[in-house]
Amino acid sequence: MTEPDVPTAENSPSAPRVFISYAQDDDAHKERVRCLWALLRGNHVDAQIDGPAAEQPQDWPMWMTGQIREADYILVIASPAYRRRAEGEEEAGIGRGVAWEARQLRAIVHRNPSDWHMRILGVVLPGRSGDDLPSFMTGGAVTVYEVPSLDRPGIEGLLRYLLQQPFETVPPLGPRPHLPARSASEHPSPGPAPEAATANPKPQGAAAPAQQSITSYGGIAVGALNGNVHFHQAPLPATDTGTGAAEDEDGAR
Repeated sequence: MTEPDVPTAENSPSAPRVFISYAQDDDAHKERVRCLWALLRGNHVDAQIDGPAAEQPQDWPMWMTGQIREADYILVIASPAYRRRAEGEEEAGIGRGVAWEARQLRAIVHRNPSDWHMRILGVVLPGRSGDDLPSFMTGGAVTVYEVPSLDRPGIEGLLRYLLQQPFETVPPLGPRPHLPARSASEHPSPGPAPEAATANPKPQGAAAPAQQSITSYGGIAVGALNGNVHFHQAPLPATDTGTGAAEDEDGAR
């Protein structure tokens, strides 16, 4: 069985070239930057820093300009001294290298206002703050890479971007499905229209008929209607004229 190829510097994709722009605030900060440089180089990133170049005479403006021009990415390391020197707030004659690099980077931002942040990356090392980046890098909501620890896990987010190996990937687009339409027989009928409301709706139940009784006592009629008693004059009986007897007799004939 053939062993799978182990990635090496020779058979891996081309290493991205990175220039690290930083200020020498103090020895501790310089050592943290150097540790980041070594970590990146140990993980297939061709990171460049001024330390080795300082071992021999340099035309520093030419060296810095060449590094920025040839870099795929430029890392700006946040620190109070970097911000002061990039914004011209440092004492005269101090930090001229950072001031030169910052002018070059501002020109890139000016020429590429929509995508400069894809190439110039702000990096915050342990103990520092994103507020220590120069103002030309913080005018909008752009990504800043926080490095919580100077080890492989601490630089993983930055490393994934530099090597173009994202953790979260987009699933492949699948084929377009066929979604059948509903047939005409499945469409429901509208049904009967609801009855319109009437101005005087029917009562829920019919009223009970009135209960009435009338009794006459000596020409006075006493009536009761639903339990209420009423008194009134009763009508007089009709006078007998004798016609009734004649009719009886005629009827008997």
